[in-house]
Amino acid sequence: MNQKSFYDLLSRYESGNCTEAEKLWVDKWYHNLNSKNFKDLSSTALEEMQTNAWHNINNIERKPTPVLKVKRLWPKFAIAASIMVAFFIAGLYLVNYNHAEQSFLDENAGLNLISKTNESDSTMVIALSDASTVTLKPQANIIYPKVFAANKRTVYLKGSAFFSVSKNPQKPFYVYNQKLVVRVLGTSFWVKSATDNMPAQVAVRTGKVHVEENQKSSLFAFSKEKLAQPILLTPNQKGVFSEHHLNKTLVSKPIPLAEAYNIPTSLSYNFKEESIREIFKTLSEAYGIEIKSDNGQISTYTFTGDLSKKGLYEQLDLICGTISSKYYIQGTSIVVSKN
Repeated sequence: MNQKSFYDLLSRYESGNCTEAEKLWVDKWYHNLNSKNFKDLSSTALEEMQTNAWHNINNIERKPTPVLKVKRLWPKFAIAASIMVAFFIAGLYLVNYNHAEQSFLDENAGLNLISKTNESDSTMVIALSDASTVTLKPQANIIYPKVFAANKRTVYLKGSAFFSVSKNPQKPFYVYNQKLVVRVLGTSFWVKSATDNMPAQVAVRTGKVHVEENQKSSLFAFSKEKLAQPILLTPNQKGVFSEHHLNKTLVSKPIPLAEAYNIPTSLSYNFKEESIREIFKTLSEAYGIEIKSDNGQISTYTFTGDLSKKGLYEQLDLICGTISSKYYIQGTSIVVSKN
């Protein structure tokens, strides 16, 4: 295989268009690159790495290599080319490699760390030393200290998990993942790591959560102007991270605050000739979400119906259906519109 073919393989790998066999080999090649210090490698070593790479790729493709006549200048050119390709691959790997987990391990090297992966098909509950609990979804992994440090509580998550954190204002709780850092004092929330089809997310059930971009996700430090602006999330809100931006919106299934905090409530969802204005006020209080209309006429309508045991969006569907309106989510608010 010549250099052009080698570069083509790397390009197809980055775009996800290579075969499974090619992907497995390049993954292994990247892993080998990570275990070597390129500053300490000689030209001969780099040439040997490149020669082995081309040889293995040829075995994957199972294509006969044509016999070519080469001039005596080829060895020197091959050495130079192999060095360039090796450093190109190393650079490509370092740019795409996420350093967040390694940084977490380095910063907590003095603690007795435990790593657990949920390899079952159901959720797994893990009790932490501070009485907090973590519910891991299948295939999720968490790294945490057997006993937390004196000044803060830190864990590292890969995958999705629900956290129920015990309150301790003197000892904040941090959840790190590949893209984000979540800081809480005592609350419950979901953290979802980024995947190929979904960005990193944080969804709050109770309490308040501070979310910021993980600056340790890359080998190279980002400028403050490029980093995402931190956000503060409250119940039924979620933060979505993408391309150095954190956006606030609503969770897909809001739940009443009384249910989230497990406290009694006197609110009733059985309305009889109730004005839409008062119904929106009741629902806003129940869910902690601002519900408003963009048309003054909407507030003058009335509604009769029992909305108990229905989710917020289903409640709004029924209300809007009777007054010929629709609703949409605008940031962390819900707007009911005649248009």
